[in-house]
Amino acid sequence: MDKIKVFIDPSVRIKYSSFYIQGLYDVFGKKNVKFSQKYFKQLERQSDPYSFDHYMAFVVVTKNELKKYVIDFADRSTVKERAYNWCHIYGKINFSDHLTDKSFHEKIVPIPPGFGINIWGKFEMIFNCISNFFKCKFKPLIPFKTYLLDYYLQYKRPTLTEYLSEIFRTENKPYVFMIGTLWTHENCMNETNLHRKTFVETCKSMDIDFEGGFFSSTNHPQYEDFKNLTFNERYSTKAYVEKTKKSSFVFNTPAVHGCHGWKLGEYLAMGKAIISTPLSNNLPKNMVHGENIHFISNKNELEEGISLLVSDNSYRKKLETGAKNYYLEYGCPQKVIENLRRKKLMPTSVEENS
Repeated sequence: MDKIKVFIDPSVRIKYSSFYIQGLYDVFGKKNVKFSQKYFKQLERQSDPYSFDHYMAFVVVTKNELKKYVIDFADRSTVKERAYNWCHIYGKINFSDHLTDKSFHEKIVPIPPGFGINIWGKFEMIFNCISNFFKCKFKPLIPFKTYLLDYYLQYKRPTLTEYLSEIFRTENKPYVFMIGTLWTHENCMNETNLHRKTFVETCKSMDIDFEGGFFSSTNHPQYEDFKNLTFNERYSTKAYVEKTKKSSFVFNTPAVHGCHGWKLGEYLAMGKAIISTPLSNNLPKNMVHGENIHFISNKNELEEGISLLVSDNSYRKKLETGAKNYYLEYGCPQKVIENLRRKKLMPTSVEENS
């Protein structure tokens, strides 16, 4: 077998890219995955606005063959044209058959949402932070303090193992946990915030031990409508993960710009029974109502869904198993990378990309 080397653009946003870097480690072996600026000059990310928050880029090199990949983790269904033209395969979380410009569909592979994870210990994090700063020629795509913060926030994230480990539930009555940001984006104020509010209020009206609500400042335009459901002190990420794993079921709804949020990826990894409003964007395979998710479209269906999950343990366990199986087949870091590599492409030579 030809020796394979993988090179990652050192200007990536680590907090958003760590999930996929783990996938590269899993598929190719950590020793074969490095950061290098060599193959990414044509991206000209410094002159391409918002590229830092939009995507990561990497190349896979075998002998004289080079294959270029982009993973687009932006909330919008739009595509970064320069990155699309540069790569062979464009993996995109928030791809929409209807909203993403059809001229970009050829290279796109829809992928499920990932989420930030800790992939390095303290010293390896510090080494990569300093090393990549040098590799970016002291000019990261963001201010230096923001650059440092991104690595630190990645380090403070839970490991993937913490998401995957099971938790033993003992409850006299169902416990449900949900926290969310009270977003100011237009679609969130008209939909996301209201859907979550309805879920919280419905749980509180039933014989359920509910914990959570919304994190918001008092100057939010909707604060008065939500003030009885808000909290002022943030939960730690560790507490969020542990309480979500303990929750009898969870609620999902498209978030900023209709995106698949981190929550959906986290719920699948945890193997949760998910109640969800309809999804706005594509997935590599549609989720199936009653198999790996429970879709609702109005308040009555929400109440019925909650009652069903509270009263029917076998149905809840079926959804939990279905969600975990979906994650293992399509959503885990290794499968995301493997599914990207399955798409046919026309590789280029190493020489013409040096």
